[in-house]
Amino acid sequence: MPKPGPGRPRRRCEECRPPEKRRADAPPLSPPAPTNVHRLPAPSAESVARAGPVGATLERLTNAGRESTPEGEIALTLAAALAEGGHTASGLAALAKELRATLAAALEGAPVEPDLVDELKERRARRRGA
Repeated sequence: MPKPGPGRPRRRCEECRPPEKRRADAPPLSPPAPTNVHRLPAPSAESVARAGPVGATLERLTNAGRESTPEGEIALTLAAALAEGGHTASGLAALAKELRATLAAALEGAPVEPDLVDELKERRARRRGA
């Protein structure tokens, strides 16, 4: 029940009132510490040398003759950073996405060697007389 007194009557009781606002000169609240940051294990040197992103990226760039272009160099640098490991999951995803985009830019306009699927499509088209 609202208390009588000067000014406007209370709309809420003492227990239900909203929390007090912070003073302008009060120290700022510190941000909460991250609770679930997981680090991915770094790949071993053996696995990187065998089938790592650097080797795969270099192979694709070499086959297209684009390993010495600026985009090719950036792609190799990104692949090396990706192979280095020690990234968070979101950092790893961002690095992989940027590597994919850079590799696509580096290989843009490069001659593409036909693969088995392309050969089969061509044979089928010849048989059908198209």
